[in-house]
Amino acid sequence: MKHKISAKKLSDTLFEISKENNLLDEVNNSVLEFDRILKINRDLKSFMQSKRYSQDEKFSILSETFGAQISNVVLTVLSYVSGVKAVDTIGQIRRNFFEKYKHEKNIVSVHATLSSDISDEDIVAMQKQLSQNLKKEADLTVEVDKSLIGGAKFRIENKFLDASIKSQLKNIKLDLMKI
Repeated sequence: MKHKISAKKLSDTLFEISKENNLLDEVNNSVLEFDRILKINRDLKSFMQSKRYSQDEKFSILSETFGAQISNVVLTVLSYVSGVKAVDTIGQIRRNFFEKYKHEKNIVSVHATLSSDISDEDIVAMQKQLSQNLKKEADLTVEVDKSLIGGAKFRIENKFLDASIKSQLKNIKLDLMKI
């Protein structure tokens, strides 16, 4: 009988092994890449859910399939995952590992919603300015929402800043309705 190992325990183990062996960046990239491939490849999903293979067989097949593309440390940990919830478990491992990775590397996630497209140079400048102001490395993602009319909205981890014209107009409307 195979014992169930929680996603948290697997991600914690993966993080500690990665940190001890100075492989955090490589393992982070491998976890993200494996999760990306898993989301688009039905055969891989079925294989990861299968209980037909032992942990050693699963590791061997994954190693042959991915070669050096995915870190062996990641493949070893992921070879413990099987069953109907395997895809969810791998997603949880990715999220848990990335949170620990961000904390270790002093990274903050920032999502910017802008009213119009900006150049790559402006995105780099925005990321640099955010990093300086937050005193952490900003992992910036940018999205365009033309309905904002102008300005921007930012989500920094779990904090929201709304400096859009749409929001300001909404606030003016609410103030006028009070009169």
